[in-house]
Amino acid sequence: MVELTVDGNQVEVPEGSMVMHAAQKLGLYVPHFCYHKKLSIAANCRMCLVEVEKAPKALPACATPATNGMVVHTCSEKAKAAQKSVMEFLLINHPLDCPICDQGGECQLQDLAVGYGGSASRYREEKRVVFHKNLGPLVSAEEMARCIHCTRCVRFGQEIGGVMELGMLGRGEHSEITSFVGRTVESELSGNMIDLCPVGALTSKPFRYTARTWELARRRTVSPHDSLGANLVVQVKGDRAMRVVPFEDEAINECWISDRDRFSYEGLNTADRLTAPMIKGADGKWQEASWADALQAVAQGLSRVRDSHGAGQIGALAAEYATTEEFALLGRLVRALGSENIDFRLRQTDAAFDAALSGAPWLGMPVADLDTVDRVLVVGSFLRKDHPLMAQRLRQAAKRGTQILLVDSAADDPLMPVTARITVAPSGLPSALAQVAVALAQAKEQTVPGEFASITPDESAKLIAASLASGSNAAVLLGNMAVASPQASLLAANARSVADLAGARFGFLTSGGNTVGG
Repeated sequence: MVELTVDGNQVEVPEGSMVMHAAQKLGLYVPHFCYHKKLSIAANCRMCLVEVEKAPKALPACATPATNGMVVHTCSEKAKAAQKSVMEFLLINHPLDCPICDQGGECQLQDLAVGYGGSASRYREEKRVVFHKNLGPLVSAEEMARCIHCTRCVRFGQEIGGVMELGMLGRGEHSEITSFVGRTVESELSGNMIDLCPVGALTSKPFRYTARTWELARRRTVSPHDSLGANLVVQVKGDRAMRVVPFEDEAINECWISDRDRFSYEGLNTADRLTAPMIKGADGKWQEASWADALQAVAQGLSRVRDSHGAGQIGALAAEYATTEEFALLGRLVRALGSENIDFRLRQTDAAFDAALSGAPWLGMPVADLDTVDRVLVVGSFLRKDHPLMAQRLRQAAKRGTQILLVDSAADDPLMPVTARITVAPSGLPSALAQVAVALAQAKEQTVPGEFASITPDESAKLIAASLASGSNAAVLLGNMAVASPQASLLAANARSVADLAGARFGFLTSGGNTVGG
């Protein structure tokens, strides 16, 4: 640990920490733009300049390593003068369009300009003009003249999204953030660039010019699109959802959400969405009805089927994202009618899968534990599409040394280092897992399970087995494609055998928002 003094307060921080971390530990705010706790340090905005005793000039708090005995002043006259000078430079070319800027009211530059900016600018030259960029249908870059080159969006793409979609061209006032050769931003996490942008350079294209932040009411909710349960805030104006942003929860989604969580609210506002119950008349045409009439029609229809054909001909299907209470009520209703034909797993094709399970198909560990595993075998999953935020966690874990192992059928790019991989036809997944189990038993000098006696592992299976055998905290995770497979029960059994042989935790990357509740 390193001990230093910040604004007269002594604080201890781990070796390698920066002055910014020490200030944050004390609850002291140092103004900044380019620094973000989840991104690498760039130190290119210089807004966080502070005074360090014995240093000849002000130093950036985000990039100055804390050392023993260091004495730092974050709001001395020298520090304030440096911060105000940086703010003056940042505002030289920034357009005066706050009244029409979507970022108005939640703009970091606006906030800090009030605290650290002058009442008037000494610069009278014409402001620079930056041509707008087309980044696709989700992220708007129509006012790139507002950009202060903090490079948060660039670093996000490289470090969190896993693909560098934006970069900076030019030098000095000719610098511009742009995409590569006119390409759009297509990452499944790209909308987080909007939240990261401290000014109004990158904004939400669907939300653009539709409301101001102070007009919106906030409602907390949870993502229905995958099993992670990302924490969301839906911002509402009147009775219309206008925007969805993340609610920070370090144990689940950190401060990120996927693009489908962020932008799917647009489906609520489409003209062809069903907004009232419909009953098909005798002429075969659909007609709007009240809820009382609709529920009466349902009750009469169910009674008619039970009386005419028996209760066994009644069935009910729920959606994977329904609440646990809705599942329970639907179950009580259908069973009270005398039927057991009820399910919510609309993609499951293996009738024997339930018998292969013991308990609910859950992750097998807290989500945050994905940060700590040293070996992860993912079976039958399109990780980036099915679980983009879990893929992001594994991407960060891979940077810290976690070995990612894949058994799949598509060979899609997970945008992270993969130690070993087996890509086979969907029908070959159980055999591939059996080969891994045999190779693992041989690597650990254990008895090969009898059901695998005739299996001979290939080199790819041996690589995966060697990786699992060398780990001390491994996990085997079954993905959506594996669970929807006609051989799901065999896949689950073989995957559990691999987990047992490796001493690993076993879990499911389930598809629905409430699969476990269902």
